[in-house]
Amino acid sequence: MMKENLLKLFVDNTTHYFKHLSRESVEVQVPYLIAHHEPVIFDYTGIIGVSGAYRGYVYLTAPSKMMRFLLQTQGEQDYSEPHCLDVIGEIANVLAGNVRRELGAEFMISVPLRIAGQPDKLLLTDKSWSFAIPIRYSLFIAALVVSLEEHVM
Repeated sequence: MMKENLLKLFVDNTTHYFKHLSRESVEVQVPYLIAHHEPVIFDYTGIIGVSGAYRGYVYLTAPSKMMRFLLQTQGEQDYSEPHCLDVIGEIANVLAGNVRRELGAEFMISVPLRIAGQPDKLLLTDKSWSFAIPIRYSLFIAALVVSLEEHVM
């Protein structure tokens, strides 16, 4: 089972990231368990593969209105799909990278995979628990999904 402190690292880094993004309110809501065959997906998703001491995936998924709002708060005027994909991938990479920095080299992360819309198939780790962490940013709800299993090396 995933260690509680790892989940807390992701929650803390998510809160920190969004609080420093702008002065909008951010609330990390109560994480909940999800089944490996029922992932939480919104309009844009940035997925990070994890290997090493843990294996699985971490991803951030957000509705298109939230992505446009994020771009707008940063002074951007390009709300195109490619730009939204770049931003969601960057956010997911920063969140996973911050956790990697705290856990060390045994927590290896991939380059982000970016998806617009609903993927045909996205299975989460089935040997451990997967958690969806709802994030309320301003008026919008996104989710950070942590689907990792501890790997004995």
